[in-house]
Amino acid sequence: MILNHKQRFISNSFYYTTMNIRENYKWYNYRFFKKWAFVYDYMNVILIPVRKKVTDKIKEKNNKILDVACGSGNQSINFAKKGFEVMGIDLSPDMLKYARKKIKPDYKIKFINSDASKIGYKDNFFDVSSMSFGLHDMPEEIGLMILKEMIRTTKKNGQIIIVDYDTPKNMIISWLGFRIAKLWESKYYDYFMKKELNYYLKKVNLKIISKERYFFDNIQVVECINYK
Repeated sequence: MILNHKQRFISNSFYYTTMNIRENYKWYNYRFFKKWAFVYDYMNVILIPVRKKVTDKIKEKNNKILDVACGSGNQSINFAKKGFEVMGIDLSPDMLKYARKKIKPDYKIKFINSDASKIGYKDNFFDVSSMSFGLHDMPEEIGLMILKEMIRTTKKNGQIIIVDYDTPKNMIISWLGFRIAKLWESKYYDYFMKKELNYYLKKVNLKIISKERYFFDNIQVVECINYK
């Protein structure tokens, strides 16, 4: 197909805008998590029960699992402990440094420092894909690209599990949870909380089949099925 001048201009503009968003986010991510990496695991101790709940959702053995925005690897390691084959991807080399220290010889796990909006695996490669506390730390455009890549690389009828913040119905708890999270969260957190997780999932046509809430409804674990 031959593009006319106007179509080429639109195509090139979209390409360079996307590249700028990626590059800006890459450097912001690098600086942000370099600052927090050394204390991240201490801050996330309270999430140990949630990590276990996510792992328990996967019933079949010998599954290949993609863990996107895996950070310091806590969810990935939980998967590996259950005998799953895990590929953890994260943009921050500082976070992955701590993740790799947790690997034991009998774990079938690998961590890759890479951009998850361009996952280097073929279509339908993984049985399950997961992202924990990633979407609120990135621009909407990047988040949607990553979700589309998770859909592409996950097998048809495979599980896609997302863990992130939620907004409690109780206004006092909601206000308090928001203010506490603001102490350490990235500049994208406010935008994510205004839009909420379901907005992102609808954008990529992912339907929720189950949802559980934790910590006074401030955290949600959402399970989708990849019907594509």
